[in-house]
Amino acid sequence: MKKLNLLAILVVFIFLLSFSNGATQEYTRWHLPEGAIARYGKGRASGFTYSPDGNRLVVRSSIGTWLYDVNTGEEIELLTGDMWSLRPRAFSPDGNTFAVANDNHIRLLDADTRNQRDILAGHTFTIYALAFSPTGETLASGGRDTTVRLWDVRTGELLRTLIGHTDRVMSVVYSPDGKMLASAGSFEDNTACLWDVQTGQLLKTITAHPDRIFRVAYSPDSLTLVSGGRDTKIRFWDVRTGELIKTITTDMRSVTSLVYSSDGGTLASGSWLNKNIYLWDVQTGELLKTLKGHTAEVDFLAYDPAGKTLTSESEDGTIRFWDPDTGKLLKTISGHTFMARSVAFSPDGSTLMSSERADNAVALRDAQTGELLKTFAGHTGHLSSAVYSPDGKTLASGSWDGEIRLWDVQTGELLKTLVGHERGVPSLSFSMDGTILASGGWDNTVHLWYVPTGHILQTITGNINKPQGDYSEMDISLHPDGQTVAVATDEGVIRLWDIRTGEVKTELIGHEWGVDAVAYSPNGLVLASGGNDSEIRLWDAASGELMSTFPRQADTIMSVAFSPDGQTIASGTTRDVYVSDVATSKHIATFTGHRRPVRSVAFSPDGKILASGSDDSTVLLWDLTQIQP
Repeated sequence: MKKLNLLAILVVFIFLLSFSNGATQEYTRWHLPEGAIARYGKGRASGFTYSPDGNRLVVRSSIGTWLYDVNTGEEIELLTGDMWSLRPRAFSPDGNTFAVANDNHIRLLDADTRNQRDILAGHTFTIYALAFSPTGETLASGGRDTTVRLWDVRTGELLRTLIGHTDRVMSVVYSPDGKMLASAGSFEDNTACLWDVQTGQLLKTITAHPDRIFRVAYSPDSLTLVSGGRDTKIRFWDVRTGELIKTITTDMRSVTSLVYSSDGGTLASGSWLNKNIYLWDVQTGELLKTLKGHTAEVDFLAYDPAGKTLTSESEDGTIRFWDPDTGKLLKTISGHTFMARSVAFSPDGSTLMSSERADNAVALRDAQTGELLKTFAGHTGHLSSAVYSPDGKTLASGSWDGEIRLWDVQTGELLKTLVGHERGVPSLSFSMDGTILASGGWDNTVHLWYVPTGHILQTITGNINKPQGDYSEMDISLHPDGQTVAVATDEGVIRLWDIRTGEVKTELIGHEWGVDAVAYSPNGLVLASGGNDSEIRLWDAASGELMSTFPRQADTIMSVAFSPDGQTIASGTTRDVYVSDVATSKHIATFTGHRRPVRSVAFSPDGKILASGSDDSTVLLWDLTQIQP
């Protein structure tokens, strides 16, 4: 890596200035880790909470907590750190206190300043659910230790521990009159328990669900409890007797969200395995309305505090606001993404490709401004890989649906669909002339495709040895001359296959455990590999001889890439990004900021910017000009 010079400073200054004046949203630069220039994707959403006044929406994501202005749908703030990532949280009814679960304890914060007021400690394992009582005087929590605990919010005192479940408690909810509490167990405990809040007495145990219960909710009059779970039925219970009142049989599987309207006349439901929201007449069980618009499963539903707007969160990365009376979509918050398994700069450096979108589309952004230029949509499964052809005119994308699609980058036209893998395609690699595309699949096969016609030249099925159930491992790299493909295996061996004969040319043996990442250098002379032994190894691509071994990194190496000049290697691990010097085999920089495995790393054509894509559903851009070897 060259030392910092005046030209490099100017390039990065112009790059940063373009972010200030370009079309990208300001939030792409909020709370960036050290060394990062921008972040694309807001992380995968997993539930939201309204502020009691209905003006703010608090959304949990894989990278932190987002605060939105409900009226405009715009971002207000991003809260980052371990406490704010994928943790249960709840507002007190008066809006003054915010409770956040942090592993086995609860932090009570001032809702406006986020200053800590108290810590509630007592659970022995992870806390999964929180709920304030209607008066805000007590807080209920449920967790992995199978207990429900009631806390005095004012003093922080543990009032009582409710014991009745035999496995983790995933949901707790107070009755609107505050006299009862319902809790739902999961995994090996498929029961709902009804508790007397004042005495802690277990009043009823509902055992009719044949599988896990995902959601329970009280009717506004506190007389009925509704429950939904892994089967297709919504059940209504008389809370005084514990008797089943009625059952609605739906076409959904896994009823994961249930919420009553404020008048108690309508019940809204959502499912992990259905894209629609259903509104039911509580009295008759009749389906009143179906709200359509999400393109993936609906995970979570809630009414705003006024009871006028129904809000939904979906696997498609959007949060949508609906008028439940008319079924009209009022507004949409977008940008919450899936897993960023692939990221790459176009050969001319003008665009950045990433596959983190939750709508199964490949995104192209202006590499200078971050503006979203276009998307390539059509896959029926989540994206697992994407790569540019060497001339930048074609984009290949692989999906969990097993298909590979070839796109015209300029027009967005779908050129071809390559069908051959029985399962997902986590790895793609072009030959230097762009005529051959190699694809590695979770079906333990490698296909070599002739791009002009789309037919298969060769299929490799032997000695790949990837676990059938593994959705994270399988990497290949096609030699620039298109004659050899390197295949990583879980037995610690890299095999170099001759494309013409389909035979193994060389086996590279040296890794102690499975290999997760391989990449040829730009000139094809060196092959880099990394895996579960946390080491990067460089091999002579022609002879198969081991050239050097880099010092162990902290975690499993999930991805590797050479810089355009071949002098530097970037590697992604289970959380961090390393930059290493090829000549000395020394690590020269570590970038910390991702919260999940880094599946993809890519250099810009000028070598000054590094992009990394992660399972935390974000892409980060790192400034390499500041690195001093």
